[in-house]
Amino acid sequence: MIMKINFPILRQILFAAAPLVLLAGCSDKDDPAPIGVAGVEMSQPTLELALDGTERLTAAVTPDNAADKTLTWSSSDEAVATVSSEGVITAVRAGHTTITAAAGGKTGTCALTVNPDIYVAGYEQKENNPDVAVVWKNGKKLYSLTDGKRYAEAWSVFVSDGVVYTAGEEGSENGKDVAKVWKNGTVLHALTDGKQNAYAVSIFVSGGAVYTAGYEDNENGKSVAKVWKDGTVLHTLTDGTRYSNASSVYVADGDVYVCGIEEVSENVYMLQVWKNGKVLHSYTPTDQNEESWLNSISVWDGDVYTAGYDGYPAKVWKNDGELYTLTADGMASSVFVYTGPER
Repeated sequence: MIMKINFPILRQILFAAAPLVLLAGCSDKDDPAPIGVAGVEMSQPTLELALDGTERLTAAVTPDNAADKTLTWSSSDEAVATVSSEGVITAVRAGHTTITAAAGGKTGTCALTVNPDIYVAGYEQKENNPDVAVVWKNGKKLYSLTDGKRYAEAWSVFVSDGVVYTAGEEGSENGKDVAKVWKNGTVLHALTDGKQNAYAVSIFVSGGAVYTAGYEDNENGKSVAKVWKDGTVLHTLTDGTRYSNASSVYVADGDVYVCGIEEVSENVYMLQVWKNGKVLHSYTPTDQNEESWLNSISVWDGDVYTAGYDGYPAKVWKNDGELYTLTADGMASSVFVYTGPER
């Protein structure tokens, strides 16, 4: 017996089965796996920036046909420098950090150094004209503090929150030197009235207050060691009967430390450290016939460090005793107590 074939029904069956056949014919082997990231190459492996510097880094992801080339940027120390999602670096403070670009589990790095600004105070000699007090920044003149009409010198510079403070002196109409403090190149304080010679030789800023150490001659021609705070005498360190000088000031935990020299009897000198206006430590020079001096002071953890010379052996003292003899023939001009990287 011959069976009749119902072609419409057969067509429906074939069309319904076709997708199943196609699916059965496909396998995972026919879908290529996503291309992974092989590496990230930074445009600059090392970089130096100034404190106010910015720069954009780029990074190349390999291979070019990687499935996901999205970069994520980061800085290992955002206190030193930050980096944007586009790779733009902004310097924050002096120090070192690592800038990283990451993609697909791979990274590229740049070792970044943010350089400090270097300020120097001094004076510039002008031919046939009085010296001009000057501040330099990173090797270039930042401020001429005086106009060159009268002799002037700058002895000390201190930078706080981007503001530049300088201590020194400038001649006056009557020929006497006036101790002065400048702020960003403009006179902030005239510490003395010009009746007697005076010199500001050290400056320190703490808690927004400006401390200056130096000396002023009295009517008897004796120099008197002094400390000024915000332009007003804070401490007169000696009584003015004999020569004295304050050469360095340092403020720690609200206490004001000063070092210098004082003649305590005829041609007998003491190297002195004062705290809040009173003698804290005294060092007797080894040989009163040789010049001796304390030039610099620093304080850490309650200990007082001073540097200078005792008949020209350069020395460092800690509190009331000698810490080091640095050289038999020389002078120590400055001491700095380093406590490790800032956090």
